[in-house]
Amino acid sequence: MIGILNNEALCLIAIQSILALKPRLNIANSYLIAPLVFDKKILGHLKRKTTDILSAQEMVTENSSRFIGFNEKFNDSLIVSTNAIAMGLELGLFDLKGGELVLATSDSFYTENLGHKFDDFIRASENVAKILAEPPSSLYALLRIEV
Repeated sequence: MIGILNNEALCLIAIQSILALKPRLNIANSYLIAPLVFDKKILGHLKRKTTDILSAQEMVTENSSRFIGFNEKFNDSLIVSTNAIAMGLELGLFDLKGGELVLATSDSFYTENLGHKFDDFIRASENVAKILAEPPSSLYALLRIEV
């Protein structure tokens, strides 16, 4: 179950940090951000400087124990992700065009001393962006997400 401290504002910051690196993101893939960064084991792996993601397939295969129950994590985060996306659209941080979230502003949430959780999101964002570059159909099948 998603923790009380993992809320829409944190999800919005995680989405914004991905869009800062990848200005266009498929809306279906944006729903994978929260379950990836809100899980301590997955985030711990993705934020390491030594972690180099070649593909989502390689990451899931080599770290299969971290992805057990990912479908439940995905389902738990659906409402938070939807609300975070709606907040971002309402605040004008990104737009929805042709099924993609598109960066609308170059403003960033990231400033110094926001805390270790924000720093972890920023450190992991490059690896998460690499994972989310793959088509939604292959990612959802790979992560065994039932829609």
